[in-house]
Amino acid sequence: MKMLKPLTHRQIFGYTIGDLGINLNFQMMSFYLAYFYTDVFRIPTEQVTGLFFAARFWDAINDPLMGYLADRTRTKWGKFRPYLLFGALPLNLILLACFFTPEMSTTARVVYAYVTYIAHGMLFTAVGLPYSSISAVMTQDQQERAVISSYRMFFAVVVALSVIILVQPFAGLFEQETTGFTVAVLAVAALSTTLLLVAFKNSEERVKIPGERYKISQILPMVLGNGPLLWLALAMFLNTCIWVTVNAVALYYFKYVLKHESLFAIFFFIMLPANLLGVLLTPIITKRIGKKAAFMIGSAVVLIFYLTRHIVPSNPLYIFIAVSFVATFGMMMCSVTQWGMVPDTVEYGHWKNGVRSEGIPFAFFSFTQKMGMAVAGATATGVLSLAGYEANTELTETAKTAIEALFNLFPAGYSLLCLIALVFYKLDNKTYSKILNELKQQEASATPDADAK
Repeated sequence: MKMLKPLTHRQIFGYTIGDLGINLNFQMMSFYLAYFYTDVFRIPTEQVTGLFFAARFWDAINDPLMGYLADRTRTKWGKFRPYLLFGALPLNLILLACFFTPEMSTTARVVYAYVTYIAHGMLFTAVGLPYSSISAVMTQDQQERAVISSYRMFFAVVVALSVIILVQPFAGLFEQETTGFTVAVLAVAALSTTLLLVAFKNSEERVKIPGERYKISQILPMVLGNGPLLWLALAMFLNTCIWVTVNAVALYYFKYVLKHESLFAIFFFIMLPANLLGVLLTPIITKRIGKKAAFMIGSAVVLIFYLTRHIVPSNPLYIFIAVSFVATFGMMMCSVTQWGMVPDTVEYGHWKNGVRSEGIPFAFFSFTQKMGMAVAGATATGVLSLAGYEANTELTETAKTAIEALFNLFPAGYSLLCLIALVFYKLDNKTYSKILNELKQQEASATPDADAK
């Protein structure tokens, strides 16, 4: 195997800027779609719950097929980069469709939401999965992967979040909230498309390992035979549930519990330095203690401080903000380390199963993340529905209590389960280095010596 030169900051930047494009789209959906469906598009909460679950049944088929297709793609641009080139615009056009509000009956609105939401999930996989897979063919160095993950989280959370949290206040500037959302989503879609095309132009697939042909029937055994992938996927699922739940109910919390809707954007801007600290410090931490340990510490911080936030009063506000700041830092540690760990499972699967596939592991993680979004989103809307939530009314104490629990206790519970799952993840730095050396020896022995020709 040819030794790769260390990645330059320019190479890392050229690839990871695409995460800003991906996450402008992704954060728009996770932050505002549940609120948009219930309070703007006026779809009953129980229908929204059903929609989130139904879409994931299709993803169980669609995502592995997309991974299979990506692994078999061969073009002059590489295996994964073409999907950025040809998928960026369609992905963001369907984002626009999701936030479009045609005049129609309630039944027709539900049908429209099903069609556009499921189509968005398919296109997001078609772009997001190959984009993430590029990280596995840029480098095989664990620390470089941690740095790439930090750059990605900087664009995904710090920058993308800065843009997305302005959408709701911006929408409020218009006489009709529907118009405000349409204009805001149009701007987000245009920027997202542009950045994904920039990432296509500047990314590079450097790890040249021929991918073995495998049959569709082999996909399930490949996944089930990769223990680290399964445990990391479970941790990622639970970690996704944390921030999706918080993001989904945050606007409800500020609007109905604190009764200060304008604080929503201000609060998340205050949290941005915590995210930035997480991006900057996590690579330093992982270099000292490893990615798994850093993920576990981040999960413990989230658990402790979300429980604390539920106990301490939200007034005075500075206590609420201070506790949230630390919890946000812990969440960023988790996000950075989990995506730095994902490419490692590719080499483990190659070593364990004898078949190298970037597409299938990343497809599984894509499906896992979307399942987390669906379960957390459906749970949130389901709890609100059971608690008697009615949009744009004075809420009952039961509904307010439900929102408070979703904002604090549910994320703490997910974090505890995430911490337990990580105990069973065994792919540490020492094991990974051993596996990579064995793979290199296998490749060297299978390659004819140039001098013997």
